[in-house]
Amino acid sequence: MDSLRTVMRLVRADLVKLTRYWVVVAGYGSMLGFAILGAFVAYYAERTVAVTSSSGWDFAFSLMFRYLDFGSMILFVMLCILFAIEVSNSTIKVLLTRSVTRTELIVSKHVTAGLMTLLCVGLLWCVALCAGWYTYGLGSLTENEYVIFSSSYMCAQILICTCFLLIPFAALASLALMVSTFSSTMGGAIVVGLILYLLSGTLGLVPASLGVPFEWNGQERVLPIGAVSLPGQILVPMYSLADLPTGIPIDRWWSWDIQKMTFVSVVLFSTFFCVSLVAVRKRDFTL
Repeated sequence: MDSLRTVMRLVRADLVKLTRYWVVVAGYGSMLGFAILGAFVAYYAERTVAVTSSSGWDFAFSLMFRYLDFGSMILFVMLCILFAIEVSNSTIKVLLTRSVTRTELIVSKHVTAGLMTLLCVGLLWCVALCAGWYTYGLGSLTENEYVIFSSSYMCAQILICTCFLLIPFAALASLALMVSTFSSTMGGAIVVGLILYLLSGTLGLVPASLGVPFEWNGQERVLPIGAVSLPGQILVPMYSLADLPTGIPIDRWWSWDIQKMTFVSVVLFSTFFCVSLVAVRKRDFTL
């Protein structure tokens, strides 16, 4: 219980501290600005070519695909400085002289990263849905006065999709924090983090046929090498959600693609978390 209180105090201190850093303020500001600008550009582009979205839901989902591409990178950059801030400002020395263990410190950073991720995803969804409502409306999906999907059903599916989105985002945040624990400066953490982010994204270009074959529930499966690309895995839940505006129901969310995404994300999250925990425990911060 004492450890939980300590973690919560550290998280609260982190949130207050981050509001004073221009990297974080500019990061969320650029997300919001690019998202709003992107919505206007997409809407007027549709009008120009005389091809419009089938509904506000369709427009919102197409925007969210684009938002996740740049939003995940901006968020990653912000997360890369979470631990490096303490080292570069030497506040880590003060923290460790108090009743704060190194495990509590790294856990608090992951909790802070989770809250920052929730804010990022929520912000992007808010802009996308507002744009969909403003342009085409977000009522029930109908065809010839027949209701295909009610608006409440669509909102429920978005909530489920968001929960699955947070899984690869958690792994991405863990990678950023791992980089941050090895860095002594915020600039260094950002540069190294961006290199790893781009390398991870490049792995998504590997053909899906290349991977590790295995048998699962009596079926032959392949775990593609490209599945370890976290920027690519973030989009996986959106592929299922994007079928709804076309009238195709989601039979089940727990599909093979979602299972792959979850398995890879959990393994990578656990790996990055353990490496960052060992790094923090072994590192000498008095230098």
